[in-house]
Amino acid sequence: MRPRRRPEFAEFPVANELVLLSPEGELAHALNESAAGVWNLCDGQHTPLDMLNSLRARYDGEDVSMLADLSEALFRFYHLGLIELSTSSSGKQGAAAVNSVRQSEHDTRVRFVFGIEDKPYFCWQLAILFESLVGQLATGWDITVVVCNDYKSLSAELTHLLKVYGARAITGANHAHSHKIDFSSGGGGYVALNRVEALKAIAAHVDPDDIVCLMDTDLFLYGDMRADIFPAGNAMASNTIINDRLFMGFGSQKVGVDLQKLLGSLGCDRTLKRGGVTIFMNGATIGTNKVIQDCFRFAQILYLLGKAAGLGDHNVWMAEMACFAMALTANEIDYELLDNPEFAVPEPQQATLPEGAFFHYYADINDGVGGPFLGSEWNKQLFLDRDFLVENLESFRRGAQSDVERCFFDLAIAAKRRLHESRAN
Repeated sequence: MRPRRRPEFAEFPVANELVLLSPEGELAHALNESAAGVWNLCDGQHTPLDMLNSLRARYDGEDVSMLADLSEALFRFYHLGLIELSTSSSGKQGAAAVNSVRQSEHDTRVRFVFGIEDKPYFCWQLAILFESLVGQLATGWDITVVVCNDYKSLSAELTHLLKVYGARAITGANHAHSHKIDFSSGGGGYVALNRVEALKAIAAHVDPDDIVCLMDTDLFLYGDMRADIFPAGNAMASNTIINDRLFMGFGSQKVGVDLQKLLGSLGCDRTLKRGGVTIFMNGATIGTNKVIQDCFRFAQILYLLGKAAGLGDHNVWMAEMACFAMALTANEIDYELLDNPEFAVPEPQQATLPEGAFFHYYADINDGVGGPFLGSEWNKQLFLDRDFLVENLESFRRGAQSDVERCFFDLAIAAKRRLHESRAN
C-alpha cells in the first residue's frame, strides 16, 4: 500500500507544526513535527516500509517503536479521511505486510494482542502465526505483543522477529515471577496470569471503540481471513471446558468448580455465558480498571479453589480460561457468545478445517490423545526450550499426513526463510 495525501486539504505551517484545513474550512488538524514528517511522505510513492527507512535516517530510536508510531499515524490519517490508500502497481508487498494491506467492510478496528514471555518457545510460535497473517489484516488492524518481562529490554531474537513482521511490542509485569499464588504446592507462579496482563498493558493504547482480540500464540490462520466474522463488540468464543457443569473437572460430576454458584455467592444473579480462550473486548471495557482487576481476581480464585479441591496441575492450569467471562458477568457487561468454528478450539487430529479458521495446535501427546495433527506425533512440548525453526522442517513436511499439517510446516518453512534472509541482508 502507498498512502497518498488527499489534495483538497490546505496546508499552513505554524511554528513547528503543520495545520491542515478541510475544503469547507470547518475542520482543522494540527500535526506535530513527527506527524508532519509522515504526512509529507504520503505522496502515493512510498510504502510504509519506505517511510520507515526515511524516518530512520532522520530520527533516533528503535525500529519497533518507530514502526508502531508510523502505523498509528497512518491509521489516524486514514480514520480522519486525510489520506487514501493505493496499491503498488507491481502488486508486491513488503516484509512487514502483517500490518494493514487490504480494505475491509468491517468498520471497527481490530487490535490483535498476545501476552508472552521472552523465550524461544513463544518466538517460533509467533513467527508461524505472523507468517499466516501476512497480507491478511484489514486496513487499520494491527498486532501488539505484550512482553511480560517486568519491563526489561527485549532479546535480540524477539526484537528481530517484531521488526521483520512489523508488530508492535510493549512490556508488562511477569506475574509468574512477581505473584506466586501457588502456595499449596510451594512451586512457582501462575504464568497464565500474563494473558490478563496483556489486556491491562494494552488498555492505554486503544480507543474506546477498538476491538481487542486476545489470542493464544500456539495457532495459525488456515487459509484466507474472513474479516466479516469478527464481532463489533465484547464477545468470546464458546468453550466446551468452560461449559462443563463443574469447571476444571473435565466432565466430572463430582469434582470441580461450579462457576454459576461462585457468581451467586458474590451476589451476581446474571447467567454466565460460557466462553473463553479467544477473547474480544472493546477499548471502553478494557479501560475499566475494575474489569481487568476482576479478571486477575477470578483467575486466582479459580486456581486456588481447584487446588483446594485436589485437582491436578493439568486441571488447574486452565483456571484463567474462565476469568474473562466471570469478570464481565460480575460487572454486568454484556458480551456475545460466538459459535463460529473459525474461532473454536478444535479437537486434535482433524483432517480438514473451515477456510479462515484459527487452528490451535495445543494438543499434548502426554495427555494420551496424540499430537494436534492427524496421524502425527509432532507436538509443541518437544520444543519448549529451543527454537523449532532451526530444525529440519523439510523432513517434517515430507512426513505430514494432512493438509492442515502441511500448511503448518509450509508456514514454518516460510517464516524460517523470511527471518534468515532478513538477517543476511
